[in-house]
Amino acid sequence: MKNQNKIINNDLKTLLEKFSNTDVIPTIEQNYARESIVNIPLNEIEDNQFLKKARISESNLSEYKEYILDNGFIRPLVVRHVKDHYEIVIGRRLFIACKILKIKEIPVIIANFNDEETLLVLLADTLEQKSYNVVEVAYLINNLRKSFNYKNKDLSKLLKQSTSQVSNILQLLNLPKEILKDVVNEKLSYGHAKAISRLSESEAINIKNEIYKNKLSVRETEDLVRSKTKNDDLKVSLKKNKIVITSQNEHLIEDLYQKILNLNIKDK
Repeated sequence: MKNQNKIINNDLKTLLEKFSNTDVIPTIEQNYARESIVNIPLNEIEDNQFLKKARISESNLSEYKEYILDNGFIRPLVVRHVKDHYEIVIGRRLFIACKILKIKEIPVIIANFNDEETLLVLLADTLEQKSYNVVEVAYLINNLRKSFNYKNKDLSKLLKQSTSQVSNILQLLNLPKEILKDVVNEKLSYGHAKAISRLSESEAINIKNEIYKNKLSVRETEDLVRSKTKNDDLKVSLKKNKIVITSQNEHLIEDLYQKILNLNIKDK
């Protein structure tokens, strides 16, 4: 488990400077440098408001509980003051593990983050995890989009992913809680979840059950979804004498392009 003694690393600094409209870097660094570590009763700290709906995997929590029992606290957690309580910012997994272990107080540094800074720091911290939680990422970028008007192109730079991938991650939030829980616990892969994320809740649950029952691959799941739904999202257009096909189903696009190529060969 990573020993994170610094709140600001080079990647996070670049990220915050580029995407925050505040003087976030001087604020964070000054606060972090001058604030001492204090012990705060655990019952005075609440889960982060932006991630309350995002579960942490059972295996991940077990790892953190074991880590705390074996090592104690090598580094403090980072919290911020919100109204009449503290809110966890960095170290959420440790915080949840402490609650399960019923630890009475924990060492923290109190930072002065606003909401946008908190979201950016949470996102950077989440992406640094060796196997990050894509559901947490979905909640965070959705908040950045809704509350601070971040566009998909901005989010794609933050995630170092394409804009279509950003859309796919955001689409996960349409899935029922029980499916999101399975994604977090790695019972259902991101690819499977993406394939069923545009279905109704009942349809998504039905196909999830079929995935488990028949051990369907991602491609088989996409084919099953395609067979059960109309291709309403399929669009074909001609731009600069080129055929352009758009669809949420990437394999459908590949199949159609291949068929078109085959037609052209036959015509020759």
